[in-house]
Amino acid sequence: MIEHRPTEAALRAAKQIERDPSLVEPTAEIIDRETGIGDLVDILKQILAEAGDLIESRSPELAMQARAALRHSADPAPPED
Repeated sequence: MIEHRPTEAALRAAKQIERDPSLVEPTAEIIDRETGIGDLVDILKQILAEAGDLIESRSPELAMQARAALRHSADPAPPED
């Protein structure tokens, strides 16, 4: 797994769960780790980086949805080719 900061989605969830601001980031890290979302984000980024052109040519909607999912987690999507 590539080390990274908690996803924005996990931070948003942690802010709703945790009342102590100093515990928001550790809670978000737990959310990412336990849900596996950090790993999925990393894998999705790698897939788009390696096969983005192929995916785009076969299913532009799928590529668009993948990039939207990455934006929603606030981890930057690979640049559009």
